[in-house]
Amino acid sequence: MNIDNLVRRLKRPKGVVCGIAAMMADKFGWSRLWTRVVWAIAVIMNPAISLLVYFALALVLPKWDPQY
Repeated sequence: MNIDNLVRRLKRPKGVVCGIAAMMADKFGWSRLWTRVVWAIAVIMNPAISLLVYFALALVLPKWDPQY
């Protein structure tokens, strides 16, 4: 797998794991690529807390109204 394929995969709208990073990016107008990269770094740095926050957002994020 080369870097171009990885970047293309991270930019896809389809969820890589459960789609929360893509949903956050869409809801706040952020880049899907960078939202997923930040989540990956957070999980690598502190897996327990990051995954807890990630799954909490999976429950809460669909209920939020768009802010823009």
